[in-house]
Amino acid sequence: MVRLMYVLFLACFTAFPLLGQNAINQEKLNDLLALCDSTRADEVGIYHKGKLVTHWRRDEACTDRIFNTSSMVKSWTGLVVGILIDRGIFTGVDDPICDYLSDWEAGCTNNITLKDLLTMSAGLYRKGPRGILSKADMDAYALQIEPDTVPGIKFSYSNETVHILGMAIEAATGKSAQAVFQEALFDPLGMDSTYLVTDESGNYVTYGGAQTTVQDAARVGQLVLNGGKWKGKQIVPEEWIKNSIQASTQAPYYGYLWWLDTQSEHPNVAAMGDFGKLTIIFPTLDLVFVRAQTCDLLQDIRMSWMGPPFLRAIAEVVK
Repeated sequence: MVRLMYVLFLACFTAFPLLGQNAINQEKLNDLLALCDSTRADEVGIYHKGKLVTHWRRDEACTDRIFNTSSMVKSWTGLVVGILIDRGIFTGVDDPICDYLSDWEAGCTNNITLKDLLTMSAGLYRKGPRGILSKADMDAYALQIEPDTVPGIKFSYSNETVHILGMAIEAATGKSAQAVFQEALFDPLGMDSTYLVTDESGNYVTYGGAQTTVQDAARVGQLVLNGGKWKGKQIVPEEWIKNSIQASTQAPYYGYLWWLDTQSEHPNVAAMGDFGKLTIIFPTLDLVFVRAQTCDLLQDIRMSWMGPPFLRAIAEVVK
């Protein structure tokens, strides 16, 4: 994951008007697609002003258009939390996790809040394949986790953090995470090819692995670009979108489960997963970029190609 340092993302998001006369630079678009091809992307969707610019696939790409989001779904989990707060199911981001998961003794003892989880500052260090990824019963494992440090002082990205948030969603609603995501997000956006996956014990996973298409993922990007609206209807509160893409105290490159960048000429916000599963939103360009990679997973899992030149290549598609 790229961690581009920046300041005041929210100010950048709201201060720049959308460029009314911009258009697509075909030469730069071709350059971008060549770059995506060279980094072994399977599929790319680019949307400008809400309309499809191109839907590109590598010739040898998988025939199945469904792809694994990896950690992209974490950002979607943040949106669902905002919807539930708006509905009064959660009171607010300062709710103690103990209000919903009293069986997680360490969460109660350490006074961990929803905000701590949303900002990856709950004190849970990333354990990678040795952690929750390797567990047959992820819920049971999560309830035994002990924080590595006190909450609210340090950014530490982990799958465990968002799995616990997903468990809180289920506890607060009395429904499965799939049912909640379907009703709150997938159905309103018409994401008819998207669903969460389960572990070996049947627990739904909200930190990774969701199945989707480039078209469905782009709908989430457009939702954020439109301040939480989809086809004129407010799906996610506008205030939640603003808060989600505002830097946390612990990390100037991270909001509520969204990666942030204002170092670039055109500020952007992203949902990102391993192997280059990306949804990148450029507010000042009215641009949404989605990248899928599923067939060729032998490339650098840490996306060494991802950085300022790649972001610039996307932005340059718009004149």
